[in-house]
Amino acid sequence: MTRLRNRVLALELTGALLVAGGAATAQDPPMDHSHHAAAMAKPSPFQRSQHEYSVPEVTLRDQAGRPFPLSELQGGGPLAVNFIFTTCTTICPVMTATFAQMRRELGPEADRIRLVSITIDPEHDTPAVLAEYAGRFGATPDWSFLTGSPEDVERVLRAFDAWTGSKASHRAVTLLRRPGEREWVRLEGLGSGAALADQVRTVLY
Repeated sequence: MTRLRNRVLALELTGALLVAGGAATAQDPPMDHSHHAAAMAKPSPFQRSQHEYSVPEVTLRDQAGRPFPLSELQGGGPLAVNFIFTTCTTICPVMTATFAQMRRELGPEADRIRLVSITIDPEHDTPAVLAEYAGRFGATPDWSFLTGSPEDVERVLRAFDAWTGSKASHRAVTLLRRPGEREWVRLEGLGSGAALADQVRTVLY
């Protein structure tokens, strides 16, 4: 009889603990998932890796002809960089349109990230040519299109491991950097503006 009473008490205690545990779980706040975790959970068309790059001490020019010391890429807010040229008819228009679409996808968050597109054909892509190209894609004033001497542009491309020796063998490379971090996120491949926005959000926070 005593053994049976003990068994009943044990079952009642177990039930009480389960009920209490269920109540506690029901009252727990939902888990706080960061933008980074949410973006990483989605399948991405990009091949993503992380690298440290040494930004060369060169001064390029933007689409308005203003000097742009590349050292500016070291500080400031979140940054997205790609490499294009204006006479390209394959991946460059896609990459530029993707940057523009990405800004629309980000909405108000877009004002937090600086966009930089560096030409790989500086002999043709003068500031005036880049200005016309930027206008074609509705680029905002905070989106810089950069050119410079062939020697300086080559130094930049080599520094970011984007040099192929020929614009005909140009690769789709996008670089992202979070403020204060030495490492850059490297994205290889093409994707939609929404997919790129997901990746950009990982460096906004």
